[in-house]
Amino acid sequence: MRKDINGTKKGFSTLGVYSMQEIDLNLIDATAEQPRKTFYQDTLEELAQSIRERGVLEPIVVRPVANGRYQIVMGERRFRAARMAGLSTIPAIVRELNEEEAKADALLENFQREDLNPVERAKAIQELLTFMSWQQCAKTLGVTESTLRKYLELLELPESIQAELAKRDSEGVFLESHARLLRALSGDEATQLRLARKIKAENLSTADTAKLIDAIKEMPEKKEAFLRVPLHVTHEILRHSGRSAERSRRFKPQTAEQHMKQMLKTASTMYDLLDPNVIAYLTSEQANQLLSTISELADATVKFGQQLRSALQRNDFGFKEVYIHCPLCGRIELVGSVRCAVCWTVLRRCCDCGNYDQVYQRCSVTGNNVYMSDAESPDENSLSYRCEHYKPKFEAKKAA
Repeated sequence: MRKDINGTKKGFSTLGVYSMQEIDLNLIDATAEQPRKTFYQDTLEELAQSIRERGVLEPIVVRPVANGRYQIVMGERRFRAARMAGLSTIPAIVRELNEEEAKADALLENFQREDLNPVERAKAIQELLTFMSWQQCAKTLGVTESTLRKYLELLELPESIQAELAKRDSEGVFLESHARLLRALSGDEATQLRLARKIKAENLSTADTAKLIDAIKEMPEKKEAFLRVPLHVTHEILRHSGRSAERSRRFKPQTAEQHMKQMLKTASTMYDLLDPNVIAYLTSEQANQLLSTISELADATVKFGQQLRSALQRNDFGFKEVYIHCPLCGRIELVGSVRCAVCWTVLRRCCDCGNYDQVYQRCSVTGNNVYMSDAESPDENSLSYRCEHYKPKFEAKKAA
């Protein structure tokens, strides 16, 4: 580094020949090619206050143009803040650059700044690709070509959505990932814009947004409802219409067992909730809503029961719908359940069977001896465990 005769500093770097000067702000012009299009007044004022107190800590970069003037390559925000702070000059690095070099440097410098919004980043990439190959652009920015494509996807969205993405809102967060999902609704800008605002208003995650878009695509006739109601109501609408994805999923033995256990647990909870004393405290409107829900649940339960019954008749040779009481907890079970779903007690006890002779402690059908201890407390090794001749003495109250 050396100081020349007119007071400027000259030097060499990997960027080429440059000089450091204090330049009159009136001789500096911004460029229309500036990647950053959004300058927030509040942050500019904060920077201007910092400059008043400490000066410009990082020089801007300019290039000489005609008539002794300079054009900003990097640092327009510092330039604007310096004007606001009342400075007449600003420290600047002067570099001899042509139009293409200046544009590349400006785009690269702005791309690396965290406060550049996603749309501005996308447009910066688009500009670079006008004079760079995809491979060269990706290498220059230090990203993959797939990342470049993801940014450029944002420019396929309508201007209104790009504007929402560029906003600084305290209302909620609208991210790049949200915006990309809206591409699935291309051609319907009004819906895209309403959905973008709903995402911010309700703080929807990208997963929630994907579900909402799927619902709109699955049931376009319900679109207006989906855009107006909370997400959990959307799920309820889908469920009510019989099109919920949960109803069409494929089970594996393990997941089917888990699902069954969840249904048994939920059914037990429902038994506890069906308290008639609550009816006296409900308004007429509430009672109507509850009756509607209970009736719908009852219809669905009957339908599901018929499907279970048909499956058993089809797959379980010799199936008989015989209900018995669990000897321990009193739960009513189908005899084919083998064990009680609540207390896991073996259901078929010889002492409850009409074919068991308690005097001689033997089965009158097979002639097998079954001692009273085994007849009253059977286990998996007992003769009664899966006995096809089991005949309960007393018929349990049959399920509806």
